[in-house]
Amino acid sequence: MEILDSVKFRAAVKQGLSGGYLFFGEEEYLKHSCLDLVRKAVLGDNTGDSFNHIRLDGESFSSDALENAIISLPVFSDNKLVEIHSIDLNSMKEKEIEELCSTLSMLEDNPETVLIFYCAPFEFDAGDPRRPSKLLSALSRVVVAVGFEKQTREKLAKWVIAHFNHNKVACSKEMSMLLLDTCGHDMYALAGETEKLCAYVLQSGRNEVGAADIELLATKNKEIGEFDFSNAILGRNIERSFYILSKYEMEDKSGKEVNLILGSMIRIFTSLYKISLLSQKGMRDDEIAKELKMNPYQCSLYRKNLGRRTPAELERILLLCREADAQLKSGTKNGYEVLSRLIIGAAR
Repeated sequence: MEILDSVKFRAAVKQGLSGGYLFFGEEEYLKHSCLDLVRKAVLGDNTGDSFNHIRLDGESFSSDALENAIISLPVFSDNKLVEIHSIDLNSMKEKEIEELCSTLSMLEDNPETVLIFYCAPFEFDAGDPRRPSKLLSALSRVVVAVGFEKQTREKLAKWVIAHFNHNKVACSKEMSMLLLDTCGHDMYALAGETEKLCAYVLQSGRNEVGAADIELLATKNKEIGEFDFSNAILGRNIERSFYILSKYEMEDKSGKEVNLILGSMIRIFTSLYKISLLSQKGMRDDEIAKELKMNPYQCSLYRKNLGRRTPAELERILLLCREADAQLKSGTKNGYEVLSRLIIGAAR
């Protein structure tokens, strides 16, 4: 079974897309970036075209709706795009998966349809490269699997340098590592910090970023704060949760950090959920770290924050996060209002 990474998928986009693609994995930034690339490749400037851009989610998704979306002809265009979001594949029964695969197999006879099945980290269990899950094995027979893994520190450093270079600002490897140490490893955060630093450096009449620029402008690592936020939500501490959320909102001048905040929460809750399941099986910290490919220290940190919380508690929070993620993607509600509702829902 071949699983494309983001680099191979981008190459496939250049060659021309056809059929279905399953987006899964923990790196949401690359996933969103590739989805935007698909939209531009298939729809061009007509991303709001309701005839050739069909979106199905938890409320509108059904086998019939999916079949109609696949077989319908594009209007005044060679291709159309079908997106599927907010479907918890992990909760589907075997018969439902078989029915889904049967419907997706219709893509072979409808080459004008490009379909993206977009899975949030907690919606799809891919197993691991040595032992892919039954779910991944079944779906990969009818769609192309595209995995978005968390990037290594080395890859992130190269990506940061390329991001600076794209904006005509030079960045040494030493400076890219300093930015990672300062801001953390979240690609959404790094993209924002890079844009900010590029604007400052160019406005200052220079073309290379330095340590003083990073020290002056870069926002210190928010990962710890987001852990605090997750703990407050898990602990049903409404007062603390709203205090942290209001602090985020005051610091968010662009109003665009909501996705970053929710994305980090989802990653934390997903890791806690997986750790809680393995803990119930009696696995030690070192065994869990090896199974989940986590740094042992990071794993022990998560175990400490897990406390006595059960998988059922974490699963409930993840479902609320999935609903919030769908609302943010639809763009119909204020992002911080969505997170406020999440806090209230989690406290019930």
